[in-house]
Amino acid sequence: MFHAGMQIVTGGRGLFDRRPHKNDHEYVLKVADYKKKYGKDPAKPSVKFDNRYTFDKVSDVYKSGTMHEEHQPSHLVIVDPSICNTRCTEEYGNPCQHFCPASVYNMVEDEANEGSLKLELTPSNCVHCKTCDIADPYQVIRWVTPQGGEGPNYTNC
Repeated sequence: MFHAGMQIVTGGRGLFDRRPHKNDHEYVLKVADYKKKYGKDPAKPSVKFDNRYTFDKVSDVYKSGTMHEEHQPSHLVIVDPSICNTRCTEEYGNPCQHFCPASVYNMVEDEANEGSLKLELTPSNCVHCKTCDIADPYQVIRWVTPQGGEGPNYTNC
């Protein structure tokens, strides 16, 4: 608390130098760097869901009361899908499928190119947290306001 008060008095500096600031997407580690730092594969989560205190992503979407018209234009725009299907897969392991709390982004088998994966969107699951817009390492995902004011309808909060 004392340090917070000193930051107010000194215009943010406080007792120490300011912490360096980076955009959120700059903190996303490449797969090789993650393995080096943590010694495990980032694609294999170690979380087990008990459906009492922790829930899988699809259950979370259901509990949020998210409603979207199925055939509306997607409010999630990927500027260059080829980056998601190639560079991002190799360098970062497609973190969007992990950081999205609603399973909007999934890598599925590409029927046109056997043996390769492509990004598949499920925008009707979106809970409008905008994590994809903020944390995407290549900044190719754009979140725009959906039509009709649809989205999550949280109750009993």
